[in-house]
Amino acid sequence: MRDSRRRRFWLWLVLVCLWAWLLPPAVTLAQVAPPVPAPAEKKEEAPTTCGPLISDTCIPIEAHHLTMQLTGAYSIYQSNFSPNWRRVSLGGDFSTFYMPFKVTYGPTKNLETYLIVPFIANFASSVSPDFNGSTSSSYSGIGDISWFFKYLLLEETEARPAVTGVLGMGFPSGHASHLNPRFFGTDAVGTGAFTFTTGFNFYKWLKPFLVYSNLWLSSPVNLYEDNASHNNVRSREYVTFNLAAEYPLSKRFVVLVEAYSTWTWTNMTSQGIPIPQGYQSPYTKMGILTGLEFLATDKWSVAAGCAFDLYGKGPSSAPAWFTPMVTTIYSF
Repeated sequence: MRDSRRRRFWLWLVLVCLWAWLLPPAVTLAQVAPPVPAPAEKKEEAPTTCGPLISDTCIPIEAHHLTMQLTGAYSIYQSNFSPNWRRVSLGGDFSTFYMPFKVTYGPTKNLETYLIVPFIANFASSVSPDFNGSTSSSYSGIGDISWFFKYLLLEETEARPAVTGVLGMGFPSGHASHLNPRFFGTDAVGTGAFTFTTGFNFYKWLKPFLVYSNLWLSSPVNLYEDNASHNNVRSREYVTFNLAAEYPLSKRFVVLVEAYSTWTWTNMTSQGIPIPQGYQSPYTKMGILTGLEFLATDKWSVAAGCAFDLYGKGPSSAPAWFTPMVTTIYSF
């Protein structure tokens, strides 16, 4: 019995000594251990939208993501812009159906590339009769195909907008030369030029508005000759400046307003006569668009709007358009 008590005494003594030896390091470690950081506050993100209808977006899509977009626009020609900023008669009823198919892909982070293949159909009626007595015509085909790249140069901060560098090229795939007089110009569905484009896109979330802007310089290099003078047709460089704003009404509906413009200083002439340069030739024009976006699902969205050309000037053919349009976007 006495031996049993003695063993318990020594056991307790060993445990107390061991506890006394381990306690100070444990206390020291507890005192110097860094505090557990509080969970970081999640940054508020801008709402998801379709993006502008005419202006280009800024932020590239995520890497290895794919987006397809199909747009339908029907332009009704109201008048021609004269060289002195006035409106003159068209001499008939003209309209254009424009349907570009756009495929966008993100090869890597902060880089986006997209290809635009447009289908164009031109219509003319109530025109002065030609030598065959015809007063109407139509023509359709593939227009100029464009290929663009966008790279994010500066990310958006509280003080500055996001900035994207843009580099693109338009190919002369649309019919632009050797136009047939019996079509009244409806067979011009391209520029007949390689068009090199460079510039910048901007984006800023000014809560609750999402603001976009584009500043591009395009330089066409024409490859065909004017039928009458046999001189090379040369288009002047032109600047594109667009400004757009979106206002989310809810998670599904977004209001869109855009101001678009194209600026050209001089149009090339041959012996004082303006040279025809094709359907998409540059001229100075300013207009506005209003629209509504609907985000049906996380991957599918639809937007519709109407564009009005307000002011402009140009050579013998610089039409002022009234253009209702609708687009649908699907993301993979």
